[in-house]
Amino acid sequence: MQFLKAYVSRAVQGDFFHLNVLHVLNDGFAASLVLLLPFIARSQGLSLTQVGLLGTILNVAGIVLALPAAYLAVRFGGLRVLVCAAFLYGTAFLITGATGQFLVLMPVFILAGIGFSIFHPIAFALIAKWTPKERRGRAMGNFTAIGDVGRIGIAAALSFLAVGLGWQKAAIVYAVVALAAAFFFYRYLFTNTTRIMPKEHAQHTENLSFWQVLKNKRYVLTLCSAAFDGFASSSLFVFLPFLLLERHIEPALLGAFTATFFVGTLFGKTLLGRFVDKIGSARIFIMAELLMAVFIYLLASATALPLIILCSVVLGVFAKGTVPVLQSMISESVEHHGNFEKAFSIEGFVTGLGIAVAPIALGFISDRFTIVTAFYVMAAAALLAALPAIAAALGRRRLSS
Repeated sequence: MQFLKAYVSRAVQGDFFHLNVLHVLNDGFAASLVLLLPFIARSQGLSLTQVGLLGTILNVAGIVLALPAAYLAVRFGGLRVLVCAAFLYGTAFLITGATGQFLVLMPVFILAGIGFSIFHPIAFALIAKWTPKERRGRAMGNFTAIGDVGRIGIAAALSFLAVGLGWQKAAIVYAVVALAAAFFFYRYLFTNTTRIMPKEHAQHTENLSFWQVLKNKRYVLTLCSAAFDGFASSSLFVFLPFLLLERHIEPALLGAFTATFFVGTLFGKTLLGRFVDKIGSARIFIMAELLMAVFIYLLASATALPLIILCSVVLGVFAKGTVPVLQSMISESVEHHGNFEKAFSIEGFVTGLGIAVAPIALGFISDRFTIVTAFYVMAAAALLAALPAIAAALGRRRLSS
C-alpha cells in the first residue's frame, strides 16, 4: 500500500501528469466554446453567417499562430506557455459570459483561438523531448486520446449548465475553473522546486531556422502526408450526418452514429500508438490510410444498415487514430537535430491549411455533384496521403542499405 501511495504521489508530481491535465482542459474548453454558439445566437439574434465567422476565427488562429508557437516555447519554456494559454481562454470565457455582443465576441474569439491554437504544437514537442523513441508511439497515442476525455466530459457538462443556469452564467463558471486551474499550475510548476522534471531524450539540439528544418526531405514528405491526411479525415464527422440522411437513416439515430464514430477515435488513438512502437510509424500510417480509403469508399457505397454502422466505427479508428502516428513520424524525421518545437509548429501550420480547405472544397463538391462524390474525394485524399509516406520509407531503406 505504501508503494502504491508513493507511486501515485510521484505520478501526480510529474510534468507528464500536468501536461495531460492541461490537455484535457484545452480540448474540453475548445469544444465547449463552440457549443456555446447556438445559445449565444439564439439569445443575441446572430445569423448563421456570424456564427460561422466566429467558428472560422477559432480555426484560422491555429494556422496563423502555429509557427510563432515554436519561438514562444523555445524562448519561455513549453509548459510556461501552455499555462499562459489557459489564462487566455479562461479570460475569453469570462468576457463571453459578461457580454454577447457580436463586435465584442470577435476579438474575444481571437483571444480564445490564440490560447487553443498554440497548445498542440508545443505539447507534442514536449512529449517528443520527454519520451525515448522506442516508447514515443504509445506516449503520443495516450496523450492524444486523453484530450477526448475533455471533449466528452467538459463539453457535455456545458450543455446541462447552459440549460440550467443560462449560457452566460455557464460561461462564467467555466472561466472561473480555467483561471483557477491556470493559477494553480503557475504557482505549482514555477515556484515548486521539489517537483519531478522529466528527462529530455533528444541527444543534441542544433539551432536551426525554419528553412533549415524544411531542407530535410523525409520531414517534407511527412508534411505532405499530414496535409492529405488532414484533408481526408478532418471533415468526415462534419459530412457523415448528411451522408446518413442521404441513406434515409432516421434523424433520431444520427447521435448514435456519431457516438460510435467517437468511440472509434478514442480506441484508434491508443491502439495505433502502441503499434507504432512495435511495427514502426511509417508502416502503421500507410496501412491506416489504405484502410481509411477502403472504408470511406464502402461507407459511401453502403446501403445496408449493419455495414454503415461497421464503417462508422472503423473510420473513427483510422480517421483520428493517425494523429499519434503522424506525430511520431514528425519527431522521428527530426530526431537527429532535435528541433521539435519548430518541426511540430510547421506541421500544425500545414495540417491546419488542409483542415481549413477541406470543408469548403467538399461542401462545393457536394453541392455541385453529390455527397457521395465528396466521400470518394476523401477516399482519394487518404490514398494520396500514403504515397509520400511510402516514398519516405523507401528512401530511408535505400540509405540504410
